[in-house]
Amino acid sequence: MKKAIELTEQADTKGIQIQIAGRIDGKEIARVEWIREGRVPLQTIGAKIEYCSYRVRTIYGVLGIKIWIFIDEE
Repeated sequence: MKKAIELTEQADTKGIQIQIAGRIDGKEIARVEWIREGRVPLQTIGAKIEYCSYRVRTIYGVLGIKIWIFIDEE
């Protein structure tokens, strides 16, 4: 997560939010972890926000990764 934040800071964005859900570090109980850097106004209609989600298969199960990148406001 920290590497993705470093890359987006170089790309002149205003904010990023990353969420990972599932059996993190192979623990028995699944949990959700997220980190936000800068501003990510998800409730603002005029905000340009890029969103993507991925599923990652591990030997412990599936991890869901969601990324929101706030580019600019109109």
